[in-house]
Amino acid sequence: MKKYIILTLLVMSIFTQLVYAKWPKSTVGEIPIGTTSVRYIPDFTSVFPNPERGWHNRRDVDGRGKQDDRDFSDVRAAGHTLVHSYLRLDDFKETDIIPQSYLDDLQEALDAIRADGLKIILRPTHVWSEKPTVPESRILKHIEQLNAVISKNVDVVNHLEVGYLGKWGEWHSGLYTDLSSRADGDTRYRIIERILNTTPNSLPIAMRYPMHIREILDELPVPEGSQPLTQIQRDRIGHHGDCFLYDEHDRGTYARLDIWFGNQTLEQQKQYTFDMSTSYGGNKIVGGETCSEKIERIDDTQNDMAMTNWTEININFWKDAIEMWKKRLLPASGNDPAESEFIRISRKLGYRLRLVDATFQKSANAGKSFTIAAKLNNDGFASIIKSRPIFLVFDNGTNRYNIELTGIDVRKWVSGSITLKQQTVTLPSNMSPGTYKLALWLPDASASLQSRPEYAVRFANNNVWDATKGYNLLSDKLIIR
Repeated sequence: MKKYIILTLLVMSIFTQLVYAKWPKSTVGEIPIGTTSVRYIPDFTSVFPNPERGWHNRRDVDGRGKQDDRDFSDVRAAGHTLVHSYLRLDDFKETDIIPQSYLDDLQEALDAIRADGLKIILRPTHVWSEKPTVPESRILKHIEQLNAVISKNVDVVNHLEVGYLGKWGEWHSGLYTDLSSRADGDTRYRIIERILNTTPNSLPIAMRYPMHIREILDELPVPEGSQPLTQIQRDRIGHHGDCFLYDEHDRGTYARLDIWFGNQTLEQQKQYTFDMSTSYGGNKIVGGETCSEKIERIDDTQNDMAMTNWTEININFWKDAIEMWKKRLLPASGNDPAESEFIRISRKLGYRLRLVDATFQKSANAGKSFTIAAKLNNDGFASIIKSRPIFLVFDNGTNRYNIELTGIDVRKWVSGSITLKQQTVTLPSNMSPGTYKLALWLPDASASLQSRPEYAVRFANNNVWDATKGYNLLSDKLIIR
């Protein structure tokens, strides 16, 4: 009998250990009584759309191009969420006033972007391939007029490329672009200051050359009559690299010479871009395009995109370079499968948030507290750039309750592991008893877009995304009493 009892206890012990070994474990603190810990299936392979990141499609939307330039059906069909457009001001080089008809046409274009669930990147330019000679006073007036429309539609403007100066608005070859000129630096500061002061603080802007960014942020004394940029404004300034991987210095991106505040080596200029970050710990906007079929540094694609935290890039230019990425096969590495470079870029541009596990109560009472903690990972090259809220959703199919998790800045979720520390919320007292879905919802920050699921963030997990509701499902068995 004694042997039988000992044997029984031994079997029970082994069985308990086996069951416990298979039970999902939380990595977030101690699991309270009445909670469950769930691990979620990762998706390391799929390419799917997410707002404010990825490939952008080039369009002329300001009325100078074809009528079908506002047909964005192919953008959505390709799984892209961004459009890029130059704002061509060629016809207004000799006048301080941009006609209202042009501004109305821009408004119609932004309405079309909103209707199609997209966002747009804009770059104003006074010339195309010739050297511009537009005076500073006229540029500043044009900035104010354009930005009045842009600010009104900031919900669908992803970011601004500062433009205005140089060929193609790239800040080379024209008035006020010479980095050896300290006086030109004052004009450049005033242009950046005017752009920042006439647009909301929620809108990032991107400059072409890192040394122009350094000049504005770190080297140039504030010109007389101007004000120092606020920290929020400084955080808004990022970079667009318009000759990515062309040669060792990306066709001058990292090799500006004769700099008035002291020449920097190629390595120093590149490192400055690698080191760019915001005061709150997130990444700055970085995007751009290739500029030729020539790509001498194609082997550096993944490294440079990761180090510089690329969020978006042009899929229409240069086509031969895009084809090179499509034909280039990469071996499996870490969580990345063997795949083409094009597919890997498509997955990893910007953020790619993956839910690892979550620990939460299995049941709760209406009007009482509810506790949750989670672990995520950002498998992308960059953080979310623009602020957006995060909500805990309780949905029983008839009623949906969205409770914001406060004190969380998702822009800080840079590449790597993310811990969502234990959050306690108070449930609405009028919740009907029954079974609910529990979800995390990261909608757009703009009230005009918040209810639209195409503007919400999707996690890189299997069986989690609800495309109709725009949220990421944690459980469909939560009991509310």
